[in-house]
Amino acid sequence: MTEIKNAGIPKPTADNSAELRSSISRSLKAGALPQALQDARALLQSSPSLMNCRFLRQLVKEMPPELRGIEPYRVALLSSFSMDFIQDALIAYGFVNGLRIEVYQAGFGLISQEILDPSSGLYAFAPDVTVLAIEGEDWLPEVYTDFMDADQSSTSLGQVVDNFKQRMGGLLRSFRAASTHPLLVHNLAQPRFRRAGIADVGLTRGQQDLAIELNRALGKASADIVDVHVVDYAALVNQFGAQHWYDARMRLYAKAPIAMSMLGNLAQEYLKYFRALKGLSKKCLVVDLDNTLWGGVLGEDGIDGIQLGATYPGSAFVEFQRAILDLYRRGVILAVASKNNPADVDLVFATHRFMMIRKEHFAELQIHWNPKSDSIQRIATRLNIGLEHMVFVDDNPAECEQVRRELPMVTVIELPRCPELYVETLCSQGLFDTLGQSDEDRRRGQLYQQRAMAEVARSASTNLEDYYRDLDMQLTLTSVDARSRARSAQLTQKTNQFNVTTIRYSEAELDARLVDPDDLLVAVGVRDRFGDNGIVGLMMARAQADRLAIDTFLLSCRVIGRTVETAMLAYLCEAAQQRGLAKLCGRVVPTEKNLPVRDLFEKHGFRKLGEDEFGSTTWELDLAQATVQAPDWFEMSASPSTGKLAAQAPNPEPLHV
Repeated sequence: MTEIKNAGIPKPTADNSAELRSSISRSLKAGALPQALQDARALLQSSPSLMNCRFLRQLVKEMPPELRGIEPYRVALLSSFSMDFIQDALIAYGFVNGLRIEVYQAGFGLISQEILDPSSGLYAFAPDVTVLAIEGEDWLPEVYTDFMDADQSSTSLGQVVDNFKQRMGGLLRSFRAASTHPLLVHNLAQPRFRRAGIADVGLTRGQQDLAIELNRALGKASADIVDVHVVDYAALVNQFGAQHWYDARMRLYAKAPIAMSMLGNLAQEYLKYFRALKGLSKKCLVVDLDNTLWGGVLGEDGIDGIQLGATYPGSAFVEFQRAILDLYRRGVILAVASKNNPADVDLVFATHRFMMIRKEHFAELQIHWNPKSDSIQRIATRLNIGLEHMVFVDDNPAECEQVRRELPMVTVIELPRCPELYVETLCSQGLFDTLGQSDEDRRRGQLYQQRAMAEVARSASTNLEDYYRDLDMQLTLTSVDARSRARSAQLTQKTNQFNVTTIRYSEAELDARLVDPDDLLVAVGVRDRFGDNGIVGLMMARAQADRLAIDTFLLSCRVIGRTVETAMLAYLCEAAQQRGLAKLCGRVVPTEKNLPVRDLFEKHGFRKLGEDEFGSTTWELDLAQATVQAPDWFEMSASPSTGKLAAQAPNPEPLHV
């Protein structure tokens, strides 16, 4: 086989920062943003220094505001300590994740003032997300620095926990009353030093136990407040070790306890949440096989010669497969891109007793001798997902380089030489992290298998109408409520192709609209003869004067091409008429990815009202002249057309469409 020559972006090595910086600048000047982002990832992987973070921050500052492919994101930081220097890392890591981050920081120690004052700079800034960063010794000195001076009685320390819960609960409720945007809250790290020494573990309420109690109290205070998420700061400090995390001198000199070298790690932790909130979490993991899922080369070593088993190094590959299987169970789509003999691979999957992952766990397998970039493109096409949502993992530097060069929008993870480091390398960036696990997330692998079976049925049908009828589709349209709110918000954040406006909503924003009788929020579920697809669509509209105005209309890519959108519009027509409204209106905001939905209103008889300078179009359907009819191959059930009623009546009478 011909060796793949190194070309394209420079490989991430320890001594090529200058080369990478030059490449990033050239790519941005040429308008090649995906290439620039790929180079920037390599730069921060090889040398996450303050100089490189500041270089990227300056580039972000100089980028034209109209540059497509990078989204603005406003972040407010409220802290009990000084963390000004995190901005360099936060903006740099935001850039490599496709975000142009703008930061608002109040002076440290002003958390209560900023949250409780409705005219504060926090609310004037109107952030997309707010981070509340606290250190235990700032807010609870009686538990941290002054523990030996405080009343050691169990009752007194229990009161400290109760007071903290009440204080945090009050602040969180005040924030939610003033803002519908997400809030991230640090939990409390363990004290750096146990004031009672080794006797702490024997105390009725030692510092270690108190920190755990306080974090439980914080969890309870935040649990019932929509879109408040706890950042596990304690685990982060533990991961790197308190001796490395903290800077003893700067803690006392400038009230800046976190070491400069650790700020990048904190920024990356925040980015896990930002990606999830913006719908930028990765969806598909594409893996190589040889020296990735097992050690050795199958074609040369044979099934009995590959390294996979109970002893090292085979045990390291078993552990890596278990980590990948965990991602599958979390809803990550798995695929294979391997240069191999398909029959040999089938034999390993079918007969090797140490294989944790089976062939049925993969939504798509590309096993042949073509370039890996071709395989990844085929996988993306067959699964109908964007390349930017894919992560490719391989141990071969040349193969990784080829994919980086040909598909710069794909995130590439090059595995280290030691297989015992594979799991950490795959999981450390949290590329697949989400804020929750819906039923659809947990069943995503199964859902893509159902989609594949439906596609096979489609190819076997002589015409589309027969295909639709053979699917035996059942549509359920129900008002969004507390049970479907998280999934509905997730759909607004993750759906790009069949989404007319691509407006992103947080759970708190949906919650605010659920109580307004003029708002209509409807979740769409689809079941077919292959199984239940779960909630795959969302409609949001508002009664305005004589019309029902649609601001969100979206469908998951899993059910595009089944005329579900026609049934959804039919529902909106009848919902508008039941409210005594004469018109149904909508608009299409064009994006790079929503081409499949551009002609939605035109296809269904809407009249075009106008088009603005950015290409957004507005549409209107006069319900006295025409309505949209639901196709008769659907069995449909629907709840009443009011967002408020769903919360009051869990089992409403059907609305006949």
